[in-house]
Amino acid sequence: MIRAVVPATVHAVPDDEGRLVLLDTATGRWYVLNRTGAAFYEELRRTTDLDEAAAALAARYCAVPVDRIRRDVDELVSSLVRRGLVELPDRVERHAAGVLMALPDDTEPIGRRRRLAALAAFALTVLLLRLPFRTSAAVVGRVKRNRRAATTGDVLAALGAARWASRRYPGRVACLELSLTAVLTAAFLGARADWCFGFTVDPYSFHAWVEVDGVPVTHPADEPIPPTYRRVFRT
Repeated sequence: MIRAVVPATVHAVPDDEGRLVLLDTATGRWYVLNRTGAAFYEELRRTTDLDEAAAALAARYCAVPVDRIRRDVDELVSSLVRRGLVELPDRVERHAAGVLMALPDDTEPIGRRRRLAALAAFALTVLLLRLPFRTSAAVVGRVKRNRRAATTGDVLAALGAARWASRRYPGRVACLELSLTAVLTAAFLGARADWCFGFTVDPYSFHAWVEVDGVPVTHPADEPIPPTYRRVFRT
């Protein structure tokens, strides 16, 4: 028996084609497993036994030679372990990554108090996104704690301020940075909104956004988030 554990930081959601979309909240990195990989991964999550999961896969694809399945499983497990999606004793590796999307331009007037909050939020965002993702998510949760529930108006104002605060930053600002800055800006002003991550298919696209009561909120200058996006994680 070879035990293998899927970390609690890995969130998995199937798509309509039988593939499995994974978000590792320890790193913020996305992955997609094909149907065969998805079947093995789900079995591994259930059994935590590599041999049992491989046997279940061989029973499912009985027309494929067992030695080929074993070889493919070994390669898949090695790849999963390298990416931190499966943990074996004394071997855990992590890689950092982010989700990038273009940031449109806008010139919306922002009040002084909101500007100060957004500048502080953006500075904290730049710092947090250099840390492991699970650390960033934990900090966001603490910052939001004991705040009142945000309204759509709170988030729209925070998004506008976040866009303004990012203008002079020399690096690239994308949905990851913008959404986190908006959530932190709202929190600094006393409101609690959700920082969310999800995906859509055909083609695959990954995104980060802000929600209020389970409903995505976008700035007027941005395209609405299509209903085809599936949320995988929120904090």
